[in-house]
Amino acid sequence: MTTVADIVGAVDRLAPFRLAEAWDNVGLLLGDPGREVGRLLVSLDVTEAVCDEAERVGAEALLAHHPLIFTALARLTTDTPTGRLALRLAGAGRAVISAHTNLDAADGGLCDILAGMVGLGDTKPLHTAPPAPRYKVVVFVPEAKSEAVEAAAFGAGAGRIGDYTECGFSAEGTGTFLPGEGAEPAIGEKGRRNRVAERRFETLVEGQSLGAVLAAVAKAHPYEEPAIDVYPLHTPPSSAGLGRVGRLSDYRTLAQLADNVKEALHARAIHVAGDPGTVVETVGVCTGSGGGLIDAVAAAGCQAFVTGELKYHEVQDLAARGIGVILGGHYPTERVALEAWVPRLAEALDVEVRTSEAESGVIQTR
Repeated sequence: MTTVADIVGAVDRLAPFRLAEAWDNVGLLLGDPGREVGRLLVSLDVTEAVCDEAERVGAEALLAHHPLIFTALARLTTDTPTGRLALRLAGAGRAVISAHTNLDAADGGLCDILAGMVGLGDTKPLHTAPPAPRYKVVVFVPEAKSEAVEAAAFGAGAGRIGDYTECGFSAEGTGTFLPGEGAEPAIGEKGRRNRVAERRFETLVEGQSLGAVLAAVAKAHPYEEPAIDVYPLHTPPSSAGLGRVGRLSDYRTLAQLADNVKEALHARAIHVAGDPGTVVETVGVCTGSGGGLIDAVAAAGCQAFVTGELKYHEVQDLAARGIGVILGGHYPTERVALEAWVPRLAEALDVEVRTSEAESGVIQTR
């Protein structure tokens, strides 16, 4: 049985919600975390057409790149498009999950996918996300209760390393303690030093799970005063962040790169600024809107920047610095990358995952 909460957890592992920009709204936006899900529909946006499709295919949950609810709502009525959609989905019991800038920034997320489509290698973020803090948690527990404490820790999120879960280590040892007069020891006697066969259990915990893990371990532990040690660990530089910069395998002109982008996005037309004959090797990319990365693109030594959209004066700024610009459209750069990412999500879930066939971009090329 897969629940909405299970899907949220899988998305968080693939594209951690902590990577989202402060202004963003990601995670479970609407619905019951405990609702069982047999089919998940993935789309770029939540629209009437996508809602119709969800009803038609029987999807209990939607995963949308763009949040259905972006800003705080003072009221939820049918007077607004967002209100109508939210009430329609809530009435049908459908959940809505958003993976937005966290999915753009994630290792293996949309920016990485677009970089691969453009032909970039040796990529790194244009703006690196701060690394997630990690800790080693060590607890000493009587042998008879060790499995229960381990299960509690893992259930609260401990022991996750990449694609592996429930990672830990334990070793046998002897614990000693002398209970005072006010103590109520689960094992041993008051007034004398006791020796008990214990196991040392240690596991890795990510920062956002630390509080939950410590609480779960303390609750499952039989002792009144369990010994729990927490060690902060060195965290390597993050491979996640906004945008990507990398190198082409061979030198190309800006015009040739534009043709490559147009083909990768299956686009009828794209916008290009700069000298078409400029030779490019180092290229920056960003799905959707890359406006916040102008200075990072220049600092990275890019000869070209591929993104969905920019303001006119942002294009002028880049052109003045001798950096070519290729605008593939907000919808195409995100939608094509999202389609390529969905199989990764499907592998992580025991439900049917479908990519929306009903949606289309608001802006059409004629």
